[in-house]
Amino acid sequence: MAAVSGVSMPGCSPARELGPGAQSAGAPTPGDRSKMEESTESEKQSRVSALLDRLHAKHCAARPWQETSKVVRQAMEKRGVPNAGGHQLLLTCLETLQRALKVSSLPAMTDRLESIARQNGLGSHLSPSATECYITSDMFYVEVQLDTGGQLVDVKVAHHGENPASCPELVQHLRDRNFEEFSKHLKGLVNLYKLPGDNKLKTKMYLALQSLELDLTKMMHMFRLATNANTVETILHGSVGLLTSRSGGHLVTLQCYVSPYDVFEEGTGALLNLTDSNVPRSLGVSVSVTIEGTSSVYKLPIAPLITGSHPVDNKGTPSFSSVTNSNCVDLPACFFLKLQQPMPFSLSFIHRMGNATGKAWSMALLQQTEILNPNC
Repeated sequence: MAAVSGVSMPGCSPARELGPGAQSAGAPTPGDRSKMEESTESEKQSRVSALLDRLHAKHCAARPWQETSKVVRQAMEKRGVPNAGGHQLLLTCLETLQRALKVSSLPAMTDRLESIARQNGLGSHLSPSATECYITSDMFYVEVQLDTGGQLVDVKVAHHGENPASCPELVQHLRDRNFEEFSKHLKGLVNLYKLPGDNKLKTKMYLALQSLELDLTKMMHMFRLATNANTVETILHGSVGLLTSRSGGHLVTLQCYVSPYDVFEEGTGALLNLTDSNVPRSLGVSVSVTIEGTSSVYKLPIAPLITGSHPVDNKGTPSFSSVTNSNCVDLPACFFLKLQQPMPFSLSFIHRMGNATGKAWSMALLQQTEILNPNC
């Protein structure tokens, strides 16, 4: 190859033999190239312009959101083997769009409610008039009643086997268009039924929790009846503290301690006028009352155990009925008190709680807990 490329024939150049005329006929001049580039660029602009015209013509009329939402939902519900990642991405995009839209009509309101239901793994359907939206599960449902303009009328919650009851807290959230808090309530309802067993067993566990809630409420009222305690005194000295009833997805809370910083106004030092109706759930130290599944079986009440409505002494002590097979059943569950925030306890106090409740703390659980060295 090197020998061939090195051969030269002076005077016999093809360009020289063809002459100037041939060169101009075979290769475009700079002027021709410029005209060709201009022509190509003009064709590109014409194609882009035509494409934009077609897009404008297709979407010149604003399509209502209800129609767009319906088309997207139909596309999502088509049978087949969907791409899991793409399907979830489409759901996320749709929910983001719905959160960004202002809810000012009946279709917009029902679309938002159905979207919130999907986010929490719940079903939903509308009444024939589309003015009632039902958010459903196997164990409960939420009924949202609307007028024809999309304004809220009422929100009712019905647990398994119960009649629907109005929930003022959910009503206020939806009237304020506070969909985030409404979604938190739905999540709380879902978590309430994360229990082992079938629906029949879950219903018994719910009845056990309901019975405990009724007894705790009676204990608070009996303490107040015997001592005439106000709100702060009930929190600090009551047998169960101040009880706030379960509402929507919020569990029963027992507020059992407030510090002086909680009851005095910051800056002025004036004593706050705290009443049962204006005490926030987050005030002071509080615990939530719930029931959860366990690996062991416990005898739990399925009916209230406190008899009568008056205490037996001046401290508000109630009278309890004896535990029998008619008011208690064996269930793979146990009641739990859940602190709103982690709290340090001394090991001696943990043993005292175990002695008071008759439930020994397992060493395995204590080993999982961070134990502080008292000498540090």
